[in-house]
Amino acid sequence: MKALIRDIFKKFEVSDFRRYRTFDEVDLDVVINNALYRISESADIVNFLAIERDVYAGDTPWTFSHFEYEITTDRLAVFLTAEASGRIVGFIGARVIPDKNSVHLSNLAVATAFQKQGIGSNLVKTVAELMRHLGIDTMSLEVKRDNLAAQAMYRKLGFSTTEILPDYYDNKLDGLWMVKKLK
Repeated sequence: MKALIRDIFKKFEVSDFRRYRTFDEVDLDVVINNALYRISESADIVNFLAIERDVYAGDTPWTFSHFEYEITTDRLAVFLTAEASGRIVGFIGARVIPDKNSVHLSNLAVATAFQKQGIGSNLVKTVAELMRHLGIDTMSLEVKRDNLAAQAMYRKLGFSTTEILPDYYDNKLDGLWMVKKLK
């Protein structure tokens, strides 16, 4: 996988993620443990919304428009899709913050039937590897303080909690700000 990613970034201007999404010049399909990880496309959004409803008990924290903007327009955003058993089962979104030389994970979700199979971890690892090749120093995210399973996964991947975010979420739950050094 490392060689594939290195080759991709040699071909393109580093700041133009939208060019990667077109698949015109490069195929970023990586298979890890029988799951395919690839750059997301607009056609994936309906599946992302279904995964959100599944994971968030009927809620959809992001709308179709949120996903569409990030996937098709935002030059600093990148989304990856995970496919297993012939269907889309997860996704991750990240946004580069150039002035801080960091990347922020905006969202990560894996369909409940496919959780605890390493798909979420592999999505995070794949984004981390892409960002490392871009020369990004750190990766950050926020997670609900009561989401112990997600926190455990992030800690296992090298993230540490740097801040508590009181009343961060709409439902007044606290959040944790977690950071990982990529270099």
